[in-house]
Amino acid sequence: MKALLISPGPRPGVAALTEAAPLGLTKLLGKSLLEYWLAHLVQSGARRVQVLASDRPEQVRQELGDGSRWGLHLEVTPAARELSPAEARARYRSGCKPDWLPAPEDVSVADHLPGATHRPLGTGYADWFAGLVDWMPHAASPDRIGLRQLHPGIWCGRQTRVSPLAQLRPPCWLGESVWIGPGAVVGPEAVIEDRVFVDGRAEILRSVVGPETYVGQMAQIRDSLAWGNTLLNWQTGWRTEVSDAFLLAPLGSRRARSKPSGPWGRAAAVAVMGATLPLALVAMLKARLRGQPVFRRRLAVRPQLRDRRRQGLPVVYFELAAARGWLRRWPQLWKVACGEFAWVGNRPLDPEQALRLANDFERLWLTAPLGLVSLADANGCADVFDDEACAHASFYAACARPGLNRRILLRAVLGRLRPRRALPVAGEYTAPLAPLAEEQG
Repeated sequence: MKALLISPGPRPGVAALTEAAPLGLTKLLGKSLLEYWLAHLVQSGARRVQVLASDRPEQVRQELGDGSRWGLHLEVTPAARELSPAEARARYRSGCKPDWLPAPEDVSVADHLPGATHRPLGTGYADWFAGLVDWMPHAASPDRIGLRQLHPGIWCGRQTRVSPLAQLRPPCWLGESVWIGPGAVVGPEAVIEDRVFVDGRAEILRSVVGPETYVGQMAQIRDSLAWGNTLLNWQTGWRTEVSDAFLLAPLGSRRARSKPSGPWGRAAAVAVMGATLPLALVAMLKARLRGQPVFRRRLAVRPQLRDRRRQGLPVVYFELAAARGWLRRWPQLWKVACGEFAWVGNRPLDPEQALRLANDFERLWLTAPLGLVSLADANGCADVFDDEACAHASFYAACARPGLNRRILLRAVLGRLRPRRALPVAGEYTAPLAPLAEEQG
């Protein structure tokens, strides 16, 4: 069977969704419209498919390749404009067609999801969102590796981690490599695409969060489409760019590079080290009286550097053995003064911890400088290596910039001077799979 698939052209009703890629390549529940259509055509018996692309055909060709992923003979043909099915059928029956593709037996426009629903996705954001929610049960196909249904109406992709204190309300979809923090509420009618980090106590209701997006602590996203730092209300079409990276920010768009502290940063480290020397001496004396070593030696994996001569060499640093809290890191101020640590960065990992980084998102930890203070510190997290620490470190590696560094340092210092609001305890929330009826007004 031969088929002709028309990739949709520009759609003014959803223009914001097609700024970076054509509508046919927009991600919906982990796959693009054209990917869903090609899988549908294969199931219908098609073996040769020609795709007519009027909007950025080079991107369509690069994304789909030669069709071998679907067992197809696929060709992408540029078109001056989007043809209607009748026009395409008439043109390709008139002799203006490739030799290998006779008159197509099936002509489709990929402006809606195939199969059970024919709701157009390009007429407006409300229709796009409604079509996406309707498609959830059909998207959970057997070819999805690692996809599982946690509860009726709740789907979860592979390498996705959900805090026991989070609530998932059906229907909702969690893609691959998603992290849901404690106290977060996801659903009903919520779609979290791949590689999204939802921080503690955030709420996502009747909304879609695009791939590689950070949703900050206590952020509320309702009736909206969020991707990167862009927030768009699908009911009204109102759009804004969120400037606060602690609320909404892109992941993976840029990578922090390890670099030494500047002259002022090094001088500040020496000054702070001198000012806190009496406290450090007390901790050293306490260790001596207890018969303990004064310093505890640590080994860290060096972050990815541009200097290839130092790549892979470990970093040796020390902690005060008898101290607690920030004072335990006092010897690391000397590392800041020497330029091996930065004031703000990711906390050091030993080789064993580095090997436990499970995927590319978590391995972003090693692309940021070693820091005396981290984003996890600013959010009041314990100084341990766990899923939450991985998520904060990866977010920082993707979004590090001077303004964010200043805010992290300020929040970390203020957090030590005044008590932080504690995370909710288990009794304040229902089970992770809360039913739809329990949604709070």
